[in-house]
Amino acid sequence: MTNSLITLTDLATGSSATISPVGAGILALELSGIKVIEQLAKDLPELYAGVVLAPWSSRIAGGKYSLPDGRNLEVPINEPERNNALHGLVYNRSFEIKRKSDQSVELTIDIAESAGYPFSLKLALSYELEDGELFVSFAVRNLSNQKAPFGIAFHPYLSTSWAKGPVLLQSDAKTVLDLDSNLIATGKIPTASSAKDLSVGKKVLAAGLDDDYTDLYFEKGIATTKLLTEDGSGVVVWQEDIFKHIVVYTTDSFETDSGPISAVAIEPSTSEVNAFNSKQDLIWLEPNQTRSGSWGIKLLK
Repeated sequence: MTNSLITLTDLATGSSATISPVGAGILALELSGIKVIEQLAKDLPELYAGVVLAPWSSRIAGGKYSLPDGRNLEVPINEPERNNALHGLVYNRSFEIKRKSDQSVELTIDIAESAGYPFSLKLALSYELEDGELFVSFAVRNLSNQKAPFGIAFHPYLSTSWAKGPVLLQSDAKTVLDLDSNLIATGKIPTASSAKDLSVGKKVLAAGLDDDYTDLYFEKGIATTKLLTEDGSGVVVWQEDIFKHIVVYTTDSFETDSGPISAVAIEPSTSEVNAFNSKQDLIWLEPNQTRSGSWGIKLLK
């Protein structure tokens, strides 16, 4: 096991990616010479930049949840200002490098049983550069003898500094979760004609978004979220339909070596915020069951 950064290169397209074994994080990504993800100038763990979020993908209110058999469980609070357990158990742990080539890497981690999460899982991830596109996939297997609740999300921050003019964020999500002051879902509301509507594009600069979008439009099993310029070029994040949510967080102070930039965390997520309690889109893994899914980032030309 090593914490040295992993560099992937696709010389044919001039693409590269920097992956950290810690949290299996995507730190930087360049596609066909375009800097799609820029690396933070210093470590800011509160941004969770690029890391994998599992076995829950967002928040557990109060760190408490119940299983169908009536057991009440509690996991540590790591967002004390909102009294939540945030982003799972692996975002700050080192993954093992199982396979590595110039253009791809596979990483794995064991999620061991604990008092708050009494299940044993094997999680495998792969990153691959091909034809100027980043392909990301996961597979998780339940090694326990009981059914396990599970969710996963990815947390890439996409740069907007590659664009020469305003950048619009576009998604055809039909609903967005209504969140309370602790960012816990209380229901969902239609996006149409609201301040959260992304269907016609919303300017990224000063957007002030920190939202969980759902009821995505899947065409042949794929939904997309786009960063677009006025000429229609841009970047696309695509996700398979196991990822039923897209969480969007915008910031105008993402610190890079070149100074602060506007960036958008576009986060494919399998389940909604607080899914361990609401059970909305929560994945239940039967003993020995494996579930998998993919997403990726590509340029729109």
